[in-house]
Amino acid sequence: MIEEKIVAFVEPSFYGIDFVERTHRKGCKVIAIGSSIDNPKKYGYENYYHDFLVADIRSVESIYNAIKESSYYGQIDALIPATDYASHLTAEVAERLSLKTISSQAANNARNKDLARDVYEQHKVPSAKYQKVSSLTEAIQAAKRIAYPVVLKPTNCASSQGVYFIENDKQLEVAFEKLREFKKTYMDFDVRNEYLIEEYLIGPEFSVEFFLKDNEVVFSSVTEKLTSDLPYFVEISHTVPTSVENDKIDDMIRVCVQALRAIGIDNGPSHVELKLTKDGPKIIEVNGRPGGDKISSELLHTTYGLDIFDETVNFYLDLPITETHLQKKATSIAYLTADREGIISFIEGEEDIANDLSILKYDITVKTGDKVKVPESSDDRLGYVITTGQNPEEAKHNAINLINRIKLQYH
Repeated sequence: MIEEKIVAFVEPSFYGIDFVERTHRKGCKVIAIGSSIDNPKKYGYENYYHDFLVADIRSVESIYNAIKESSYYGQIDALIPATDYASHLTAEVAERLSLKTISSQAANNARNKDLARDVYEQHKVPSAKYQKVSSLTEAIQAAKRIAYPVVLKPTNCASSQGVYFIENDKQLEVAFEKLREFKKTYMDFDVRNEYLIEEYLIGPEFSVEFFLKDNEVVFSSVTEKLTSDLPYFVEISHTVPTSVENDKIDDMIRVCVQALRAIGIDNGPSHVELKLTKDGPKIIEVNGRPGGDKISSELLHTTYGLDIFDETVNFYLDLPITETHLQKKATSIAYLTADREGIISFIEGEEDIANDLSILKYDITVKTGDKVKVPESSDDRLGYVITTGQNPEEAKHNAINLINRIKLQYH
């Protein structure tokens, strides 16, 4: 128990719930800073915090002033971002408070995909050809320069929101107009009016999960990823560790470390996405946080016994961290998605999941009467299963086999 430690989190949500839960379990005093006092119940951490400070999490000044005007000013031992969208703002506040943090510049580079591409280019990190655009004319010119097919995406969103696969000028015109109408992303953050046209990278997709200490890698693991059919890029399966391309693992880690150093991330957890092309690994994006989609909370923990959330809090509090994590088994997650638009009339197969010996956890969120569609972002997925296996191939097979037993009928 370390009851004297006060740890503050900015807007715990999604993966951030694991942060507050672990910290509360440690016996620390947990302070949540968020946009509404209703958020602990909304995001599911109402039992894991001791006090709440209201602030506009889109504003450095508001977050800083909420702390300064509280009784915790000068008493906080760690300030940790608990949502990706406020990571750069949290880092800037931590710098003002002289608290341990990755640099706000590094967090800002990771948060904004155009800045990230710029530093990759400056440091010769293998990644996609790209151009930042703000008009349809610029977008068409960029697509012709890079050559179709290309990817159109916002510069500051996540979860595949607003990401389009484009094969010609007409598709680009339609997608660009849709993207221009996309004004707000999660938690009411503004979508920037600047976008990226990127080369479409061909090859299997992976992520690499890291923990760094003083710019040295103390943990890394390659996650195999499956995504939905084009034109969307929704993640529908992850397997830890990868069951394929094992002879390329060292190359993938090497290029990811290049990207991390270019971005400026030198400590703590990170989640780096890449594709293995015919020319070798190329970076899609770097995230200065634990991987979402249950990768960190379930897959890494089951496979290696690594609680990356607990270790991150230890790092911020200058407590010892465990630097050796041996693989115990393999773990995989597969997501349920709709294959067409419609209203669900019947769902069958859930009993098969509940009774399967390989199942670790599952959650089917779709129900009769729900309107569904082919997923365009992670928000459109309808449930998941997490399975284990003695090796990655077995874990992956189990997850995909089980999720395919769920049959959706439409009317």
